[in-house]
Amino acid sequence: MEGSGFIIVCLAFITVSSNAQTPVPSRPSGYTYQHSLNPKVVVEVFYDHLCDGSAANFPVLLQVLNAYVDKDVSGIIHIFPLPYHHNAFFMQWAGTTVRLASSAKFINYTAAVFQNQDIFLTQAVNMTELQVKNTIAQFVETNVGIPADVILEGFQDTTLYYASVYDWKYAASRTITGTPQFIVNGVVVPDAQGYNFVQWKTFLDGLLGAKVPFHHNFNN
Repeated sequence: MEGSGFIIVCLAFITVSSNAQTPVPSRPSGYTYQHSLNPKVVVEVFYDHLCDGSAANFPVLLQVLNAYVDKDVSGIIHIFPLPYHHNAFFMQWAGTTVRLASSAKFINYTAAVFQNQDIFLTQAVNMTELQVKNTIAQFVETNVGIPADVILEGFQDTTLYYASVYDWKYAASRTITGTPQFIVNGVVVPDAQGYNFVQWKTFLDGLLGAKVPFHHNFNN
């Protein structure tokens, strides 16, 4: 990384069949961090737990969303494990189990993984699948407070497995190609992955203060 504004976007090369039906989830996909009953602005972010760009972006996102509590802004975090980040899907699967066990601890889990990515990357290169799952389970118990047995049971649960798969398919259906990526009010905002707090504030204040449905520079 060179400078705080430089974010690495981890590109995923994914082909999504136009004929394939994406499974419809029983409830909206993603983890809602700040909930507003009738938000004017919905910020959706797509992260990979083992992407360094996602890890670098996460503190900025939390700072922004915390600054807009009760200000008609909702934030939704989606996890999109990239195929070339070995063990990323296991991290998502464990995260699905964390959300089921204690939804409030998902942010703690995500933050802890972002701060310790190397445990599941370089240090896990020669691990078997079973060893990786055991490492994740012990990590969650130590850093998040959910018993390791709960996470290991989650790894045996096909319902949680498919929930994680469907979250991935959902992101692919939104044409997400890498992480971090942002969608604001249904529109992909490519530059947002590099925004700092001040840039986010300028952007969101413009949307919240707009007197018409579209925030547009009418000089262009």
